[in-house]
Amino acid sequence: MAHRRHQALRVIAGIVLMAAFVIIAFAVLARYAGGWGVPYFSFQTERGSTCRNTLTGYRCDALTLADLEWYADVDLPDATRINHARYVATHDYVVDAAVEFPKASAAAGLKALQAAYGHCLPDHFTDLDTSGLTHVCVMANDAVTEGGTPSSKLFNVGTGLRKDGVRVASLEIKSR
Repeated sequence: MAHRRHQALRVIAGIVLMAAFVIIAFAVLARYAGGWGVPYFSFQTERGSTCRNTLTGYRCDALTLADLEWYADVDLPDATRINHARYVATHDYVVDAAVEFPKASAAAGLKALQAAYGHCLPDHFTDLDTSGLTHVCVMANDAVTEGGTPSSKLFNVGTGLRKDGVRVASLEIKSR
């Protein structure tokens, strides 16, 4: 009788240990899987955005200002407000963002965009809704640089001033 009780206790202890091992392994997997690139697990970038792995890459649906500056390769004023910013990386990448520069930093915002993307192109298409905007500026590269060498990225950046002095901008950047 004592032998059977002892055997039952060993079986129960074994089951508890196996369950604990599975729970700990799952906790480690859930914590680090995103950083390892496991599909459908999320991770946080070094600059604070939360991203989610997909089967072919990853996507960040709410970029921080630091990540937007990193992925778009532009130095924006600290007062920049992000309305939406998204980054999708597969074998190519796409940055899509809508930002606002408060009245006090509107000129600095335009200067930063022009430093990164060049001069304004007259009558060029932009995704930005320009109704009600003045001083509209569109910067785009249309697949080639001024030297004639194909660019590694395509961009279309539109910006304009609202009546309240706030500068709005739309950024669309794609790799080739």
